[in-house]
Parts: sequence; C-alpha cells; structure tokens
Amino acid sequence: MYLPIVVFLLSVVFLSNGLATYLDYRMIVQITQAIAVVAILTLYYTKLNAMANIFLTVFLLFFMGDIFSVFKLDRFSGELAEIFYMGGYLLLVFVLFGKLKRIRYEGLVSIYLVCVLLLNVYLLYVFYDAVKESLADVNLALFIAHGIILIVMSFFAFAVYLSNETTQSIVFLIMVFGFVFSDVLNYICKLYVYHWAFEFFGNMLYLASLGLYYVYVYNHHKIVKIKPHRTISEDFVIREGKRLTA
Repeated sequence: MYLPIVVFLLSVVFLSNGLATYLDYRMIVQITQAIAVVAILTLYYTKLNAMANIFLTVFLLFFMGDIFSVFKLDRFSGELAEIFYMGGYLLLVFVLFGKLKRIRYEGLVSIYLVCVLLLNVYLLYVFYDAVKESLADVNLALFIAHGIILIVMSFFAFAVYLSNETTQSIVFLIMVFGFVFSDVLNYICKLYVYHWAFEFFGNMLYLASLGLYYVYVYNHHKIVKIKPHRTISEDFVIREGKRLTA
C-alpha cells in the first residue's frame, strides 16, 4: 500500500507547487521540492530500514540542489545547485553501468540507439546555439556538461530498456525522461522565454520523477533482499526474480 501514500504526498506537493508557481512565489516552489525529498525518504524508511549508499546519495544531492536554489548563500549558489543536480544525474548514470553488460547491440536495438543518440546531440546543439549568447563562461560550461550528462543518461536508460523490458527498466526510463524534459523546460524559462505554465510543467515532471525514483529504489531493495538460511530452491527463485524484474 506504499504507492497510494506516495501518490497522495506528491499530489499535495503538486498542488502547493502549482499554486506557488502561478502566484510567482519562487522560494515556496523550491521549498516544496526539498520537502518532497524529505517526505519520500521518511516514507521509505518507514517501510524499509536500509538503502544502498548510491541511491541515498542521489536523494541527498537533489535535496542539496533544492536547498541552494532556495537560499542564496553567496553569488555562486546557483552554480552550486546546478552541480548538485548534475552529481545526482551522474550517479544515476553509474547505476545504469551495471546493467550495460547485458545489452546486445544488434539489429533494431542498434538502429534505435544510434537514432536516439543523434537526435539528442542535435537537440543539444540547437539549444546551445540559441542560448550561448545569454550565458557567461562558467554557466555555459555547466550548461554543456549538464546537457552531455542528460544525453548519456537518457541513452543508457533507453538502451537498458530495449534489451531488458522489465517493470524496473520502464520505471527508470520514464523517470529519466521526466528529469530531462523538466531541465529543458527550466532552461527555456531561464534563458529564452518565461511562462508560468512552462515552469509549472517542469516542476511537476521533476516531482513525478522523484516519485518514480522512490518506486525504483523501493522495488530494487525488495528484489535484492536476501533471506537468511534459504534453501537451494529458494535461492534459484530469488535469482530468477532478479533476472525478470531488476
């Protein structure tokens, strides 16, 4: 019954975030996002008592990114927030590395992957060409690095999905797309044209992706949890369950 609770919590955050975005209360928007991370972590630890360090670190990096977006501690707070978000995405890419060895680069899979990679690179170039005059050197470097990380993350997530169409791979892929489109809308609002609806949908995608990340992490730990003193038949079932759903 954990999923309805997650949906309820995120719905409350969505409503608060949406009203704050429409009324242009920027601080409340970022605070609700930070609260969402805390609420999700609290809910998780009421269900399970442990989380892999890499998954917890991703949550903490997103939380720190939200905090530095809210509280302008110095003139580099915006850049630090960007670095924290990028760090979280890099760890998600690292999570995908462990699944790449099972990918078979053949047939339609290779064609799909090449098309996705070329399309992402082209879109990054077009977006870069449109905003390069609006960014200082440091921000431009962060923008390019951020874009490359998003391309790599979406490419690997799509590759894992094509080679292993499980519930977990679908959740991860949708989560990645949510983060990617959220960041694209965020950059459009900051550098091109601002409209509260763009910011609203970007925030909703980010929060929805956090919820999907929670579902992925929760399912992962339920799958890999090993029971003590299991029999040989139980061990076979556990390994097969990992193969089918991880």
